[in-house]
Amino acid sequence: MKQKIILLVALLAGLAAFVLSKQSFETFKNNFTAKFAKRQVLVATREIPSGTVLKPSDFKRGIVFAAAITGRAVLPDEEDQLVDKKTRYPLSAEMAILWNDIESPGGIYGGMSGMIRLGERAVAIPVDSTASVSGHVKPNDHVDIIGTFTFPGATKGGATAGGQQLSDTVTLTILQDVTVLATGQVMSRRPSEMQGSADRFGSQYSSVTVGVTPREAEMLVFAHQKGRLSLALRNREDVSVEQQLENVDFQKLEKNFNELNRVRQQRLHPALLSPSSPVPATAAPRTTPLPRLGR
Repeated sequence: MKQKIILLVALLAGLAAFVLSKQSFETFKNNFTAKFAKRQVLVATREIPSGTVLKPSDFKRGIVFAAAITGRAVLPDEEDQLVDKKTRYPLSAEMAILWNDIESPGGIYGGMSGMIRLGERAVAIPVDSTASVSGHVKPNDHVDIIGTFTFPGATKGGATAGGQQLSDTVTLTILQDVTVLATGQVMSRRPSEMQGSADRFGSQYSSVTVGVTPREAEMLVFAHQKGRLSLALRNREDVSVEQQLENVDFQKLEKNFNELNRVRQQRLHPALLSPSSPVPATAAPRTTPLPRLGR
């Protein structure tokens, strides 16, 4: 009887492992498909200057990565609407043509609305020089949005005893790989246009507009109201997403910053440090415990 129970438990454990593995694979496949999905759009056949009246020979059907399209792309069944339209910005060969690139009567596809992907919303968040990476964040860049908040904690001495309420400061990554649509009033993705806009409005700005889903928009607005937001600038070719990032508070910082520094040194100098090697004395951080607020 005991052997049958052991066999049944082993069978159930194997079944559970199979189900979890299948779910993990499906999640990976969906994430991979979303990142590297391709779309058929109209692309420029050559380098086209701004102010050019487009002819059928100026564009063709092409396949591009969906993640590389930062606005409302011109679809193949819209090619008739593109003929005889004038370009607002220079177009690069083989680049997807966006409606924001084209002058339209009444500005139907122009302005910010023409840059928003279908299903997304444009949300502006206030930033200062530090939060915007000293003003180096530009339109069409990709960023991670990090928030720092003060969460209410336990009440010291008891709530009914007139005790003092404590609070914990926590930093966490809210969203990763977010496309910047505009910085202040500058919203062009063309280098020449961005340079001209920078000359007009200056390199300093107090807000950054990003493209997010409606649910993400709600979370960003709430986060802005309750804490401080900062931007972490990414390499434009980096579409990776860090999994299972943990919130950082005083206890987490005090407990893990030595290990974090060791891992960093291992990543930067793999030939000098093995995973089990201690951090060099010149690179080791201080070991004095950090003060705890309200503790």
